[in-house]
Amino acid sequence: MSQENIFTLYEKLPTNLKQINPFLDRVFDQLAAHIKDAEQLFKVKLALEEALTNAMRHGNGLKASRKVTVRIAWGDGQIHLDVSDEGKGFNPRTVPDPTQIGYAENIPGGRGIFLMQKMMDRVEFYDGGRGIRMVKKIL
Repeated sequence: MSQENIFTLYEKLPTNLKQINPFLDRVFDQLAAHIKDAEQLFKVKLALEEALTNAMRHGNGLKASRKVTVRIAWGDGQIHLDVSDEGKGFNPRTVPDPTQIGYAENIPGGRGIFLMQKMMDRVEFYDGGRGIRMVKKIL
């Protein structure tokens, strides 16, 4: 980002699915003061919710001793989300594509990643699939 961030957050969350909604409510109440486009804010919130759920459920295996690290930066017309877990990682290329013919609704995996890719402008995995970076342009 070329300008100073308007909003930044760095936090380690316990692996507890019940913590996700209170965390999102707190963060997005603050972000709503800076981002006025409700549709864009909804897309970012949905993508972050999916990333947190995946990190806790699939990455950390719902193990309470593990943490999920969240970094959020908003400024210069973009929001950057970074979510990482303490799990073993995964290869995102092996996740089934839910848009392909033959994909059954009961096959686990793929829908959350697909949703994040649709909501955000850029989605990339790092650290062997233990982390995800997402960017959304909001003007």
